[in-house]
Amino acid sequence: MVQEILEGKTVSPRDVSVLTKKGEKRIIFSRGTPLRDKEGKIIGVVGIGADVTEIRKMEEKLIQSEKLRALGELSGGVAHDFNNMLAAILGRAELLKMNLESFSGKERRRIFPLLKQGLEVIEKAASDGAETVRRVQEFSSIRADDREFIQVDLNEVVSDALDFTRARWKGEAELKGIKIRIKKELSPISPIMGKPSELREVLTNLINNALDAMPQGGRIKIKTFKEDKCICLKVEDTGTGMPAHIMERIFDPFYTTKGPQATGLGMSLSYGIITRHRGTISVDSQEGKGTIFTIKIPIVSVKKIKEGEVQGLPKKGGEANILVIEDEEDVRNLLSDILASDGHKVTTASNGKEGIEAFKKGSFEMVFTDLGMPGMSGWEVASSIKKLYPEVIVAIITGWGVQLDLDEQKKTGVDLIVNKPFRLGRILKLTREALEIKDKVKSKKD
Repeated sequence: MVQEILEGKTVSPRDVSVLTKKGEKRIIFSRGTPLRDKEGKIIGVVGIGADVTEIRKMEEKLIQSEKLRALGELSGGVAHDFNNMLAAILGRAELLKMNLESFSGKERRRIFPLLKQGLEVIEKAASDGAETVRRVQEFSSIRADDREFIQVDLNEVVSDALDFTRARWKGEAELKGIKIRIKKELSPISPIMGKPSELREVLTNLINNALDAMPQGGRIKIKTFKEDKCICLKVEDTGTGMPAHIMERIFDPFYTTKGPQATGLGMSLSYGIITRHRGTISVDSQEGKGTIFTIKIPIVSVKKIKEGEVQGLPKKGGEANILVIEDEEDVRNLLSDILASDGHKVTTASNGKEGIEAFKKGSFEMVFTDLGMPGMSGWEVASSIKKLYPEVIVAIITGWGVQLDLDEQKKTGVDLIVNKPFRLGRILKLTREALEIKDKVKSKKD
């Protein structure tokens, strides 16, 4: 810049990378003007520089979050349709598992193990699919939505992720005649708050990326340790590494160097998951020298809840009349069967208009209505029902997840939100709790 000014060129301000005496890289925003003598001849340069390293880092984070937010909006419609399908699969599997308990004797011994095993596979596949959809919906969100977080031991997450990827780094590698060495350095660490399935997904992505970078074999080292008030996890490989221009874009959605067979979403999803856990994920890599991913998540002390633990259902009450309004037949029938299995009398309707007519003819304590229906939305249905009978409990069923309009919820008087794909226990728990509260309020009035 100085040379260009001395040559009389017009120079715009610019960022300059410098190295401090301590070896730290900093970014300096520099501008300069020519220093002239009485004849106007340039005899020097007056320059000024400001350290903008932290500002530039903040700008990069803002740009990244905007990219992710845009992708989140794009994915919303697709996620809604997937959630409808997953709701029917997951719910049916749970219902069948529950009904299997009623078999006894030889019949049960003969069919139970095989059928139960198959149902568990269906249930887990649907559940994992639901988690994938939810991550696509939520990974762009910077909000701290930790309602479903539990205490997690990152060392257990490491073990699970290695089990999930064992087929690649052991079985597949041995078939190809290459050797992948796995080195674990797991320290005794405090638990963090998080969602195990999401954290497993992140670590699985990192392990698979490391394997992709070591086609001739190599070593993957996974290390956990405490640093300040965070639990840190490092995944280091001895692979091909990556140049700076790829490393800068590694967390961009749809960016991939693996060809058309890859989606380019793995690291974007991982970035969103770690951000939602109030943590950070960074990468350091050099061509030919491997790659290191570092994750830091803050430690939070709370009461431990185990993964998959189902909170006890409230005591089963009496029979209630419940109206289910849902345009998807499979989901409508599933929800009806779940409620009927708990002793309730269920009436169904396939759209909003039909549902309102059924409500006027009957006497209902509770209504479940889908949010996205042709002709009449769930908000409109809820508003109409509340005008007819304000004390009825109205629950909105939705596959849109994070795109719910909370102002609309308050305006229409909706009492509950049920996200698809819903779990059997979740529906029963919500229904029992809602009806229990309604009975208490009624008894006080009486």
